[in-house]
Amino acid sequence: MERILVVLPNWYGETLFATPFLRALRQQRSDAFIATLGWPQCREVLLHSPHVNELIDYDERCAHRGVAGKWRLIVALRARRFDTAFILRKSLSRSLLLASAGILARVGFDHPKSGWLLTRRVSPPAPAPHKAFSYLPLLEAIGLAAARHPYDYTVSAEERLAARALLKTTPLVSGRPMIMLHPGANWRHKRWPPERFAALGDRLAERTQSQIVITGGRDDAALGEAVARRMRQPVAMLAGLTTLRQLGACLEQARLVVAGDTGVLHIAAALHRPVVGLYGPTAPAFTGPLGDPRRTAIIHHADCCPHIPCYAPEHPVHPGMEAIAVDEVYQAAAELLNSVTQ
Repeated sequence: MERILVVLPNWYGETLFATPFLRALRQQRSDAFIATLGWPQCREVLLHSPHVNELIDYDERCAHRGVAGKWRLIVALRARRFDTAFILRKSLSRSLLLASAGILARVGFDHPKSGWLLTRRVSPPAPAPHKAFSYLPLLEAIGLAAARHPYDYTVSAEERLAARALLKTTPLVSGRPMIMLHPGANWRHKRWPPERFAALGDRLAERTQSQIVITGGRDDAALGEAVARRMRQPVAMLAGLTTLRQLGACLEQARLVVAGDTGVLHIAAALHRPVVGLYGPTAPAFTGPLGDPRRTAIIHHADCCPHIPCYAPEHPVHPGMEAIAVDEVYQAAAELLNSVTQ
């Protein structure tokens, strides 16, 4: 049996963007043992994926920190006897791990710092495609087809039942159609102001007879409360109360999801939910939500910033996010809600 390791990129959204690569690989290597190597906090994105046999953590902040920790990981990789490794990001440390683990075929993108450790160096695609399709040339380099599938996210039957039970016990939610607002983002300058999320939530609650639900991780709890305090309409709060897997299963029940360029937006799109994506410092052409365009609206004022994407997270507010008005987000949301109910 062929044994293949795929070294994942970082962050939730980028891990989801790797699923078209994993799907194409599985379709053409149906009998192979396919494992992934990635950050522990991102493994939840791929739980229950039909494309992967094993999820291996690379915990470089704790368990695999330092020389001793990395050696333990190298020993674990050697024991699995991988034939081929694909590395989806340019990384000297990860390329060294693969070489030290004795994986003979190492396929990745060429780079002055790490390319010399690869056995098959691939030029990055130009012009740059959507991030979810940017990894496919690695398959083409070894003679495999690289169809552009949408990304996917798998919710198990048990998670679906648990989400329904959680929502039934959440005050205000039981039995009502839900619109989920996700105000958080990994960079501050990717966040839409909380007062505008609040104004949008009030308008949607009043005019669509839906229950507004605010979502987010533990680090988003304060931001979610800031939105809730500014709203006149009753709000159901999930921010800080769910794991990513629990949140994903809850998103599947949403009538609509409004979020910035975050992993949650992309999970909602992967679950075929209508989504409104709010973009400022990042480019929808590269990291926009994939899926049915009839269920997707993107709001982006690219002319507000001369550099898109803008990698300056120290800026508290991005002019592109400031330029997004409540009226236009509401209009986009209302049109989506109308179209999916017709």
